Amino acid sequence: MRFDTLSRPLLLFGFIGVATAVVVAYQNPATGYELSIYAETPVSFWALSSLSLLISVIVVFSSVNQGVRALGVLLGGLSMTAIVLLPIIRGYHYLGTGDALSHLGTAHDMNAGLMNVAESRYPVVHTLGSVLHDATGLELTHAMLILVVVFVVCFFVFVPLVVRELAGDAWTTYVGFFSGLLLLPINHLSPSLYIHPTSQAIMYAPAFLFVFLLLYRDRIPRNSAMFVLLAPMFVLLHPQQAGNLLLFFGVIAILQIGYDFKLLYRLRRRKEWVLPEVTFFAVVFWLWVRDLDTFWSSLENVYMIPFEETQAAESTTTRSVSLVEVGGSLPEVFVKLFLVSLVYAVLTGVLLLFIVWSSRAVRSRLPHDAVAPDGGTDRSLFLYILVGIVALTSMFLAFLVGGISDQYFRHLGTLMVLGTVLGAIAIGRGMRYANRRRSDIDARRFVAVAIVLFLALSIPVVFTSPYIYYSSNQVTEMQMSGYEKTFEHQEESIAFDNIRSATSRSGNAIQGREIPREAYYPEEGSGIPDHFAYRSLRTYYDEQIYIPVPEADRVRDPVLWNGFRFSHEDFEYLDSEPGINKVQTNGGYDLYLVEPQT
Repeated sequence: MRFDTLSRPLLLFGFIGVATAVVVAYQNPATGYELSIYAETPVSFWALSSLSLLISVIVVFSSVNQGVRALGVLLGGLSMTAIVLLPIIRGYHYLGTGDALSHLGTAHDMNAGLMNVAESRYPVVHTLGSVLHDATGLELTHAMLILVVVFVVCFFVFVPLVVRELAGDAWTTYVGFFSGLLLLPINHLSPSLYIHPTSQAIMYAPAFLFVFLLLYRDRIPRNSAMFVLLAPMFVLLHPQQAGNLLLFFGVIAILQIGYDFKLLYRLRRRKEWVLPEVTFFAVVFWLWVRDLDTFWSSLENVYMIPFEETQAAESTTTRSVSLVEVGGSLPEVFVKLFLVSLVYAVLTGVLLLFIVWSSRAVRSRLPHDAVAPDGGTDRSLFLYILVGIVALTSMFLAFLVGGISDQYFRHLGTLMVLGTVLGAIAIGRGMRYANRRRSDIDARRFVAVAIVLFLALSIPVVFTSPYIYYSSNQVTEMQMSGYEKTFEHQEESIAFDNIRSATSRSGNAIQGREIPREAYYPEEGSGIPDHFAYRSLRTYYDEQIYIPVPEADRVRDPVLWNGFRFSHEDFEYLDSEPGINKVQTNGGYDLYLVEPQT
């Protein structure tokens, strides 16, 4: 009661703190390319938002008043959402190079009526961005950034709901809420916080999982209807992630029937089987992917793994050498990116092994509610989930061993959705066990300290930054307008070459995706030679060539990667070498024209 009296002013201070943090960030907008959003955002923002998160954890795990705890949850959600919103608050024009720029181009094409929804493999994100753009009048780049945050907030909301559905107790649900704030599926090796349909599908997966659990618990028309409505949307959101969940749901549906047959319940419980809804999901999935060449080529690559040499070791070795060259190491990056995920994966494994063990003859010696809140009737569902995770892990390992275009990290993202949920349940069960052995308040204190530590390790990797040897992936307005003017006035007979930023990706974003990559580059490919200041570009190229240089290129290699491929001298060479002319500049983007030496 004494703490509940103190918790209210603490909460007020926390809400004022997060509001002040947002104002501070808004008043310090980005004025150019930023290598790190962490370094360029005022320290006061990070101090206030972090303090608000700390207050949230303290209040939730110390208060006995349910209403006060609910306010603590709200404070934590607002604090973490403020961090995820940071690129929007600070006025970033766009976030995400590579695929994110191409997806922006797809949204442009759809919005302009140049591309039919059915022509995209995963049209949901592009369609939503286009609708938001039309409904609000916001720039499409801004609408897409908002969309990223909307999907992340869905993840924050539905992870604890899934945990509550599986665990059935309030304290474990609170652990699930804070576990969702860790954003463990985001590993930046594929799932990331920019427009990337597979990332948005992973962020939305807990919502679909929640509906499936509602259906499994109570197969009534309302739950069936929700599942049937969500299934096509999820397939259109991203077929690959839909395939992962289809495998997971399918395993559970089949095991449910097998278990009932074993216990001779088939006549009494067949109306509870979820197989009809999962079959509908499978049919929708099949109808959509049957003509997708990319899906089948990936499946063929998995099938051919036993007959081909693996590329995983080669890929890992190459990256390890590159990291050493720029002053890092693979173990260091692994710890920064995956340490908390590894802890949750281990906790998930311990929980599932405990469930298997408790399902055998020794379960009579265990506490009655050791696993399932209802005393054990839910244990079969956890066993089904275990088999489903084994199936998904097998898929992940197949892609990993085959080294298939790093897509294994997409499957890892799906696994970490389940790892977040089950790891939270394991922590909740541990808290219950500690409560029996010591005291309730000691158990909650221990969990609160662990969550604060996990948040402290996770917040620095919400965005890419030099902390993990990545740049911020910011795309400035000057960069986009520079490329736009280049495409408007370029001589079509002259091709482009890149330093780091891919001209074709900006071309996708500005000119649409109908223009093929080959339209931007010479026939022999693209890629300016490393440390080109020590080579004559005029003799390297046989014909005139455009070399676009956005501000990001001038910063990434010379500053972040210690001149690994390009140094300050290389960019000075472009400005000083006769026969290399700067034909366009706007302060954040330069375009050079290289005249071949005759």
